Amino acid sequence: MLRPERTIAIVQARMGSSRLPGKMMMDLSGKPVLHWVLSRVKRAKQIDSIWLATSDTQKDNPLEELAKKLNVPVYRGSESDVLGRFVATAKLAETDHVVRVCGDNPLVANEEIDRLVKFYKILLKENNNQKNLYAFNFASKMGNQYPDGFGAEILSFSLLNKISELDNSPSSREHVTKYIWDHPEQFAIRTLPAPKEIAYPTVKLDLDSWQDLKKLNLVCSHLKEDSSPEKIIQVYIKQFGL
Repeated sequence: MLRPERTIAIVQARMGSSRLPGKMMMDLSGKPVLHWVLSRVKRAKQIDSIWLATSDTQKDNPLEELAKKLNVPVYRGSESDVLGRFVATAKLAETDHVVRVCGDNPLVANEEIDRLVKFYKILLKENNNQKNLYAFNFASKMGNQYPDGFGAEILSFSLLNKISELDNSPSSREHVTKYIWDHPEQFAIRTLPAPKEIAYPTVKLDLDSWQDLKKLNLVCSHLKEDSSPEKIIQVYIKQFGL
């Protein structure tokens, strides 16, 4: 008897960010940034488990410790080969499909992860398990009207493994799905429209700079850990307008 197909979320995070070193453990309204990410992803109902993929360098030890406190399993590998980390994590988790979440999205929404996974699975069913399917809602692209930082990316483990074998360039190893975006003709790249309540593509909720951290702290001071994307957008607009 075949086991049911598995879908896991892999959160990539490291302390060695070039733009904002140490950001994953920076305080965001009383909790580390990574705590927000993992806690919010854990609420997704369409994933079977969540993993943290970080590096094997000593400076990332605090990330593993935090993940373990939240009962999130951890894979540690090359600091620069993030794509290799994803492949190894997916193998260890024995998964069929992988949801990629970036650690610099502290307000990633479990609702939008679930929406993406459902959308992807419908497409798979309609297209006889299309092997080159890749779907996303992590940013405003292809007219989807999504804010930057609510969603994720999803692809099969077999496709993840394929792009890992196709491209060994340092840039693609670091940015995981870069090969797909660089060669769109080889893949079925799909997205879905953002719900109208959150369809504000100019809103940026990821963390790349001290200014971002300042803005996110102001937003999060009015939120709970499980606040909905609609609530987050309302707070953002009240604080900063559009």
